[in-house]
Order: sequence, then C-alpha cells, then structure tokens
Amino acid sequence: GKDGKGKGKGKSKSSKEGGKGHTLPRTRLSAEKFTGTVAAWKGKYGWITPGEEIEHEKAKLHSGSLFVGMNDIEGAMELEVGAPVEFHICEDDSGLGAEEVVQTGAAP
Repeated sequence: GKDGKGKGKGKSKSSKEGGKGHTLPRTRLSAEKFTGTVAAWKGKYGWITPGEEIEHEKAKLHSGSLFVGMNDIEGAMELEVGAPVEFHICEDDSGLGAEEVVQTGAAP
C-alpha cells in the first residue's frame, strides 16, 4: 500500500508572527487560564509558580516554574514577587512558559 503519512504537511517558514522572530515558536497548552504566584522577577522576565501541578513532560524542567517575559504581561511591564496571577500556559523548545499574564492582586 501507499504510505501517505507526513507528505505535504511540512512546517511552513513563511508565517512570521508579527515581528516576534527572536522568540521561539510556541504552542498554547491551556484552554482555561491557570492561577499561580510570581516566584521571581528579574527586570525583563521572571518566573511563576503555578497553583496546581501541570501534567506535561516539560513541566519539571525549571523546578516546576513557568518562564514569563515582560511581553507576556497584559497591561503592565513587570510583576510583583509574591503576587497572584492568572495566565495561559505555552510550550517552546526551552520548556513551559506563561502568556497573557494578568496580576490579579497585590503582593503580600
């Protein structure tokens, strides 16, 4: 028989996502927003600890934390350490990250 799997479904390199050529291509994993806490903020990026364990092969790569860049925050340029956040989870080659991050309260 003819094995037609994988033919004609190459990854097109023509679609650039709005000038974000420096970032790795991402895949969104979450349908609903997750909640979590800002674990660290380093000036232009930081880390979020999700409130529940993420079941994914890459979830343990950064001790369970999610990378967040300043471009991933909605309506702000930084996050307060310890503050509650809501976010979607995305995956790229380096691991899992957060996007569309919204800080929902003040840090304790």
